[in-house]
Amino acid sequence: MKKSLLCVALGAALVSNLGLATPASSAVTDNPYATAQELELMQGFPVPADKQVTKANALQTPPFNRWAYQHMRMFYPSAGIPAADKPVPLDKAIDSKFAASVKVANADGEMRSFDQFMTETWADAIVVIKGDKVIFEEYRNGMHSNQPHQMMSVTKSFGGLMAMMNIHDGRFSESQRVGDIVPELKSASAFGDATVGQVLDMTNSMDFREDYADPSSGIRTYGAVLGWTEKLQGVDYPTNLYAYLQTLQAQREHKHGDVFHYQTPKTDVVNWVNNRVTNQSFQEDMYNKLWSKLGTEGETYVLLDDNATLVAGGGLNATPANLARFATMMLNDGVFNGEQVVPKAIVEQLAAGGDRQAFANSPDASDNMPGNEWSYRAQWWVSHTPGYEAFTAIGIHGQWLYIDRERDVAIVKVSSAPESFTPRQERYDLNGLRAIVDYVSAN
Repeated sequence: MKKSLLCVALGAALVSNLGLATPASSAVTDNPYATAQELELMQGFPVPADKQVTKANALQTPPFNRWAYQHMRMFYPSAGIPAADKPVPLDKAIDSKFAASVKVANADGEMRSFDQFMTETWADAIVVIKGDKVIFEEYRNGMHSNQPHQMMSVTKSFGGLMAMMNIHDGRFSESQRVGDIVPELKSASAFGDATVGQVLDMTNSMDFREDYADPSSGIRTYGAVLGWTEKLQGVDYPTNLYAYLQTLQAQREHKHGDVFHYQTPKTDVVNWVNNRVTNQSFQEDMYNKLWSKLGTEGETYVLLDDNATLVAGGGLNATPANLARFATMMLNDGVFNGEQVVPKAIVEQLAAGGDRQAFANSPDASDNMPGNEWSYRAQWWVSHTPGYEAFTAIGIHGQWLYIDRERDVAIVKVSSAPESFTPRQERYDLNGLRAIVDYVSAN
């Protein structure tokens, strides 16, 4: 399945079309799974040119992303999300047999050890939760539990969750027209007469091409407006993200609600609705609703565009420890440390999923995520596969939050895979997550 994201445009356009990135081959070793340290990235004073991570190669150029995904705010503007006043550590009951017991089928169906699975999916960290306890954790490539990691489109799922919380609080409803909440979008037929629920579930109709090789395509224009890809000479670009969103129009072929289509600007509109009704930024809302109540600690931040505007489609950088706190809360019906952080009704809505027919009609349905077994709800991917029902937040290059309430298992996995997305890579990751669930639920 095509995981479209702003970050794809940034990396692919910069590398393939602008010629700004240092050639990846200059830092490649014979080991395709080499760590940043083994590659000698960013080592030395000065760092040799072929080992230098830069803004041009940080987002998607392998192998430089092996180092960059733990240091994103060194290259892009960012805003911090404060930690809670008092950290709340997660209980641990480490299963010493876990790593030796879990076996995973790769994309070819060959059984691999857990160690091989982690290596061959470029994993930087994994945390496995059973109930309210961490039963396994492992850190690679220089990661540790309190190291922020780029989460790509996992960011979308937090924005979607906060929208659901605002809806639950009565700030707006899913049936309201977006243009009635954000009047600036009334002239944008992709959003103005679409309902909040349709944009939230990405079933609103939008004419937006994600052709990274075409500098005039929607995704390239989007990146140029953000200041993250090159502007074409002679083109009059909108001056900021808000102005750009007002130019987007509906597709003639589809009506709102008919087809699920995963397109990043839709998340920016969800975020704009949230901002308008709360009068708070994404990072302020996330602190107030989630991070302040989850006993978080250390550093969390979001990336900004050149106008200091949050890019809601993929800018969150968070630590495995804080993501594990969040996952534990979602696994336990929204409760953490005795407090109802997220209403149980919202967790149940996410687990129930979205419109399966709209997903089946989608260009994003695939062999890995077939239309009759998956749906999309409030910026979360939902599996309805018997025995593997779960709702997941997914980001390119191997970022996963996997919540399986039926079997009481949650998994945080962060990675720095060389390619943004391939069906084989997705298949291997899904097999691994499900193999972990099988093992944990049986022991």
